Amino acid sequence: MKIHLHGYKRSCTSRPGFTLVEAIVAMAVVGIVVMALYGGITSSFLIIRIARENLRATQIMLEKMEVMRLCTWDQVNSNGFIPSTFTASYYTKNSTNLTGVTYDGTITIAPVTALQINGSYNDDMRQITVNVGWTTQNQNHNRQISTYVSRYGIQNYLFN
Repeated sequence: MKIHLHGYKRSCTSRPGFTLVEAIVAMAVVGIVVMALYGGITSSFLIIRIARENLRATQIMLEKMEVMRLCTWDQVNSNGFIPSTFTASYYTKNSTNLTGVTYDGTITIAPVTALQINGSYNDDMRQITVNVGWTTQNQNHNRQISTYVSRYGIQNYLFN
């Protein structure tokens, strides 16, 4: 028994599928999305690394300032008791080896001449500045913190 279907024609244009142009456009869109995702992940790792290095620099500066709080007035004023330069390291574990950043710093102690609140007291007050610098991926970074130290306490100069 033969069945004849009249009016049914098989043509190439009626088959379901994608054209070559549609496939190329879809691949281009997928490529752009993948590249954007890769760029976002890469930049986020770099931002986290810089934030860690900034935090470590702040910790080093605060550590040096806390040491200054323990010094007496004579120790602050003596030459050589507080070293003017220092080096601190920060190491991170990178799969099989240690990679790290070296922080180079300076400590400067200078007389205060610009502040004239209650008369001249250049002999009784010092400005201490801690400066920390490091290099990451051929880019220099620098942080600085400053404070005042007084012979008899800062309250004697600010409050009467």
